[in-house]
Amino acid sequence: MSTKAPRDFRPALHYAPRSGWINDPNGLVFANGKYHLFAQYGPEPHWGDIHWSHAESSDLIHWRDLPTALAPDSLGMVFSGSAVYDSENTSGLGTADNPPIIAMYTSHGEHEQQSIAVGLDGVNFTKYPQNPVIPNSEKPDFRDPKVLKNPKGGWTVVLAAGDHVEFYGSEDLIHWNKTGSFGPGGNHSKGVWECPDLFPLTLEGREVWVLLVSMGACTENLGSRTQYFLGSFDGKTFTPDGSFTKPEFIDSGFDNYAGVTYFGTKERILIGWAANWVYANDLPTGEFCGQMTLPRVLTLADTPLGGPRLAGAPVSDKLFSEPRPVTGKLPGEVFKLTVSGEGEAEAVLSNAKGESFMFGVDGGNSIYIDRSNAGLRDFNPDFAKPEYGRISAPRFFAGPWTLELTFDCSICELFADKGTRAFTQLLYPEAPFDSIDIKGNAKAEISLIV
Repeated sequence: MSTKAPRDFRPALHYAPRSGWINDPNGLVFANGKYHLFAQYGPEPHWGDIHWSHAESSDLIHWRDLPTALAPDSLGMVFSGSAVYDSENTSGLGTADNPPIIAMYTSHGEHEQQSIAVGLDGVNFTKYPQNPVIPNSEKPDFRDPKVLKNPKGGWTVVLAAGDHVEFYGSEDLIHWNKTGSFGPGGNHSKGVWECPDLFPLTLEGREVWVLLVSMGACTENLGSRTQYFLGSFDGKTFTPDGSFTKPEFIDSGFDNYAGVTYFGTKERILIGWAANWVYANDLPTGEFCGQMTLPRVLTLADTPLGGPRLAGAPVSDKLFSEPRPVTGKLPGEVFKLTVSGEGEAEAVLSNAKGESFMFGVDGGNSIYIDRSNAGLRDFNPDFAKPEYGRISAPRFFAGPWTLELTFDCSICELFADKGTRAFTQLLYPEAPFDSIDIKGNAKAEISLIV
């Protein structure tokens, strides 16, 4: 379980529970002017007795905690899922004047089955009395439903089923029929398939569908990672376009898993769980364990060295002041660093304890990030391994570069090359980083919370 915290590692910008455990974000839905964030939640700072927690926000940064939304019942614990605003009351579970939010989740008991719950006031949820709406008695892994509007009409849900995903269609969010599947053949990472998402984006005027699949912890991936595919969706099943020659992850760091996107927003906004199953239960954060990534807006970019790629940009940028040159000193523990340069260069953050955190671009035109000497490491034997300390990934662009790092107490998110490379990493410095040194042909600017 979460170990005793030597100091306060609670982030300021990233959502974390007041106490207890959270993992996968669930039920991301925008309705009646509010962003809702549900999550896998346990009352103790370790995994277990899983409920759905609930928080709401008007800006995706400042959150108000609401009562626990869903609790275990005779069908089992409440595992991951999604939510939609049924604005036309197709389910018949609300009214024309008061449409419902329909949450669909996995009942995890003797079998994994899909159930729904109804919210009419945005706070209180009532489970559908005829649950499960998608029964299962055969598949050991059958979970994490993501509901979306079908482009041909009605609703679609995509489900993870062990080594593939399955698609189901419905007119009323209650009665479902299987329409297709994707996997296990084709180009994909190892690991049990989890937490899928499916949505369209635009690339140079044409529609491209994105399928996210979180791949459970395995040695090849150094833990749990989230892969994406690009292709088409005909209303029944997903077909990849085959543009990738190897698995591609949405994040090159180790601490962005189970990410899904919001229903009901104009932009495609993703939130992930900022941890890795390899060491998540041992984080040195005391009364709470687990937090979310910054919400990030997803787009597609056609890169010169990698072709079409998924890109992300954090919504927190609007909270920061105009950048100013770095003088060598770092104020506080929440800031955004923008480092621009050409060729090889490195930024080194350090503190009074002799700890340091580094990121930059190497001579081989790869972006890297290094937390191997950035603070506490011995709380988990895997977290302390070199392979979890320094990581790198090749650029999709050539020439001048810009790295944007959001640093928030115990987590950082680095974005590069128009957001086509992202690195999300946890780190636990024993004292705040208070100085910065730029090495190589680069300059740095800093922005603070306004």
